[in-house]
Amino acid sequence: METKWFAVYLFYPGDLDLMLNQLVQPFIHDFFKEGSAETYFFIRYRENGSHIRLRMKVLPETQAMLELEINQRAAGFFVRYPELTLPQDLAATTAPPGHKVVYSSYEPEIKRYGNLQSMPWAETHFCRSSVFILDWIKSRKTGASVLVQALSMHLILLYATGWEFSRLLQVCDVFINGWLPRLYDPNEDPVQESAFWLKQFELSFSPAKTQTLIASKSFWESMTEDAASDKISRYTHENKSIMKNYLSAGFEETKLTEIVTSMMHMNNNRLGISNYEEAYGAYCLRQSLDFIAQS
Repeated sequence: METKWFAVYLFYPGDLDLMLNQLVQPFIHDFFKEGSAETYFFIRYRENGSHIRLRMKVLPETQAMLELEINQRAAGFFVRYPELTLPQDLAATTAPPGHKVVYSSYEPEIKRYGNLQSMPWAETHFCRSSVFILDWIKSRKTGASVLVQALSMHLILLYATGWEFSRLLQVCDVFINGWLPRLYDPNEDPVQESAFWLKQFELSFSPAKTQTLIASKSFWESMTEDAASDKISRYTHENKSIMKNYLSAGFEETKLTEIVTSMMHMNNNRLGISNYEEAYGAYCLRQSLDFIAQS
């Protein structure tokens, strides 16, 4: 029987990494097996309250069972981690106000990711990205930088395209130019605002510049020389397979750039990077790629 998508929105005003680790990841582990036709991905969302949108592709006859399981597990999570101050007699018996589980349909962004043929490729990327990020959150070491993790994932995705460095730098420019204006003071000249923020990026990047550039070069070489860890190698292979489909589908260069930058943005989203940090992250990525290209 054909699998179908459905979605659950898990509203929680606390640490979404905590909810991903203590609620979503164990649920996924118990009901979604590697290699199965049933799959999933998640994104973070703030509309109407901070929440995780978990999209699942399952056999229709299993949806009711999964909904019941999610409801029970979410109720338990909300009681254990209320993140709000409640009277003691209520804290142990009920979920705090505003914590809720909402079910919805899934509407694929077909135009954004190409067309009907390519949408499953994008969804495969969403799924593999979600697996990779959930594993990172679960094993994340104290002090591990989310921006560094994003840098690694972007390097993997861009490496998977097989494009020349000149084009990869153009992709970074498109990304920066798309997100940088969010930082602008609306009362100031946009050209001056752009120059101001790029200078701030340079100053912020400077203390860790040498270390970041050398580490990025080493990471890139581990992919080119097949010397990366098993996790990185597997995720790189998955990205290369997805991009191979896209590159053979006849999309124009500008559309491919749009698709790749959208994938970069959604990787940032899953990691919990603010929209206001995205341009800076891409600036660091561009500096790293430029260094690798000239080495």
